[in-house]
Amino acid sequence: MKVLSSNQDLYDYMLFLESELQRRGLASLSKAVAFAIGAASSLSTEFLGESRIALRHVLKGEKGALNKQERSDLIDVLKQLDQALDAQR
Repeated sequence: MKVLSSNQDLYDYMLFLESELQRRGLASLSKAVAFAIGAASSLSTEFLGESRIALRHVLKGEKGALNKQERSDLIDVLKQLDQALDAQR
């Protein structure tokens, strides 16, 4: 289970994912993640929201490019983002 304890953990995860997607030739998905990374210097909620949008896009479009563990980690991170953002409403 991929557990994030801070925005820095999310940032590091997003950097890793962006790099992996780029390395695997998934440029459009990599760009979506890179866009979310760019929001890290903004408000915390903006970074979380943009990350959630990008990760949902990756989950929908990765089509088997991620291995089982990577996909599981992505789903774990999305659940944590959903909880964090839904709690702020």
